This record gives sequence, C-alpha cells and structure tokens, in this order.
Amino acid sequence: MYEATRSGQHRTNNISEGWHNRFRKHHPDLYSALRELQKEQADTEAQLAEWSLGRRVRGAPKKKWLQNQLRVQTIVLQYEEYKERGEVAQYLRALSHTINL
Repeated sequence: MYEATRSGQHRTNNISEGWHNRFRKHHPDLYSALRELQKEQADTEAQLAEWSLGRRVRGAPKKKWLQNQLRVQTIVLQYEEYKERGEVAQYLRALSHTINL
C-alpha cells in the first residue's frame, strides 16, 4: 500500500472487484466465463472505436477524489521527514484525518 501510494497507483482493488462482480457467481462454469470474456472483448473494442473518434468513453474521476489522493500521496511522501523528527504518531494522525475526509 505504501509503495502503491508513493508511486501514484491505485490503493484499492475496486477495478478487479467490479469486473469479478459481472460474473454474479463465486465459481462460474467455463461457458459463463467465456461469455463474460466475449462481452469484455466487445466492450473493449467499442471503447477503442469511441476513443478513435475522439470521444470520452468514461467520465473522469471526481475532482474531490483526485484532491484527496494528492493529499494522501503528499503525506506519504513526507514519511521519512516525520520519522527523522520522531513524529510518526503525527504522521499517522495526518494520514488518518486525510483518509477519513
């Protein structure tokens, strides 16, 4: 999580969870899985066609979440400074307040 935040990657697995929820089963059979993969392929091809026409396919993330991600990343990048000053508790407090916004 720390390295993912430092490098600006996703801190959750919501993307994969959403994709798995499309199956609507914990253990889909082979044919159900193949049908879902075919739907995914068709969806991907449709998105590529939209992009090639210059259209935006999915909405951009909300500004609120982008700002929150930036605040979290800023605090995480300052961890070494907090640690050198012996203020790890303040670091954790700042991080928890930012995550709970």
